[in-house]
Amino acid sequence: MRCYSLMRAGTVGAIGMGLFVCLAADANTPATHAASRSQTQIQSPGNTAPEHAAFNDTAPPSAGAQDLFSSPQITPWREITVTPGDSLSRVFQRAGLRAKEWIALLALGDKVAPLKTLKAGETLAIRKTPDGRLSDLRYRLDAVDTLAVSRDVTSGGKTDTLRADILHQDSQTRRITASGTVDGSLSRSLAQAGIPARVATELAHIYRYRANLSRNMHPGDRFSVIYDAEFAGDVRVEAGPIIAASITTGGRSLKAFRALDDQGRPGYYDLKGGSYEPSFSRHPVNYSRISSPFDPNRMHPILHIRRPHWGVDMAAPRGTPIRAAANGTVKFVGRKHGYGKLVELQHFDGYSTRYGHMYKFVKGMHDGERIRKGEVIGYVGSTGEATGPHLHFEIRKDGVAHNPLTMSLPEGHPLSARRLAVFTSRIHPLLAQLDAVPGIQNTLIASTANSIRSSNCNRASAVNAALALAPASARDHHSLTDLFCVVAAG
Repeated sequence: MRCYSLMRAGTVGAIGMGLFVCLAADANTPATHAASRSQTQIQSPGNTAPEHAAFNDTAPPSAGAQDLFSSPQITPWREITVTPGDSLSRVFQRAGLRAKEWIALLALGDKVAPLKTLKAGETLAIRKTPDGRLSDLRYRLDAVDTLAVSRDVTSGGKTDTLRADILHQDSQTRRITASGTVDGSLSRSLAQAGIPARVATELAHIYRYRANLSRNMHPGDRFSVIYDAEFAGDVRVEAGPIIAASITTGGRSLKAFRALDDQGRPGYYDLKGGSYEPSFSRHPVNYSRISSPFDPNRMHPILHIRRPHWGVDMAAPRGTPIRAAANGTVKFVGRKHGYGKLVELQHFDGYSTRYGHMYKFVKGMHDGERIRKGEVIGYVGSTGEATGPHLHFEIRKDGVAHNPLTMSLPEGHPLSARRLAVFTSRIHPLLAQLDAVPGIQNTLIASTANSIRSSNCNRASAVNAALALAPASARDHHSLTDLFCVVAAG
């Protein structure tokens, strides 16, 4: 016999009133049911938020799913805040639970692993059985997921075990467009437009090779961004990726659109399908400063003679990962004179790169191995003729070294002809949204849902917008009539 408290689904800390219902135990029925996440390409802004309340001594936190009582005599919920230096054992000790309780809890495996790394300020909700054992525990993992631990007791008490589940609060994906004019700093202007910090960072990353936004944006310049965000009720729990963006500065309008290449990898492309990212990266390591620039007439810091410095030195802590600047093949891996531990990669059209003074190489790397751009090939060190940990980075063309920070680099691979035709048709509705009336910030695309429903063919722009990010998913959620409208509209 199992007794359940029937409660309305809510978030962690929701308070609900209901009836106790006792049902015969069924081995095939789980103790909790995780609500699956729902995602929508177009979401009405009129959703009401779920009820929120703090934990209290009488109401169990339901974390967006039904909470189950094993007995109406279980002690009230107690909320415990993690303090600096706390561990799960100390939290249980303060809750009056014996050591064997937290040992049995951690034995449940990966689901409870986050309890091993509790952070100060986090909270756990705990309640005990009448004889002082752990009955239930709730620990919020993030804004959507909550770890729920419950004690299962079958009729007659023949089995008595702890069970761990991850409860998911319903969430929806909404597409948002935000625009504004630079007034003061770009970062402040983006924040005033309601653009989350994560989206602002991604925007700078997209444009870093065509326009240094932190330096090149001036008062009066304009920006517009379309991005996806995940919401739980009316609370944003995650932001990104950017679907399309437009930057107007110095008389130039730079538009970028997210698309997949022939291998299914996402990237950003201009109106003609040209890649925003060049084939080579000028920064293969996360460095703090350039400790020595490219200089054909440099005074060597160790030998104290003038000797060409055919690369740039990027200072970084020992052990910092070094990544391949472009797709290529390993030409050399080993020690070489003043370079110390060196990796040399051969690329296309006579380009090659060198990475010197490494602390160590990636295990198993060998001559002739194919390497992809961004793949870790080694770690920063100070081997060879080096005064401290840094990466010596070179780019050579037909054997001649050039300044990696200023030389012209080959453009990234554009979209193939097959992909370009589809891409061109899909970006039309995004262009209209980027060029919408200025000053409307954080406008949900769904705000036009009512007018879209009035005509199937008017709905073509909405379907195209969905296709721009996930064509397969969009086809699953739109009717054949809608898709014919897209063709007719093209």
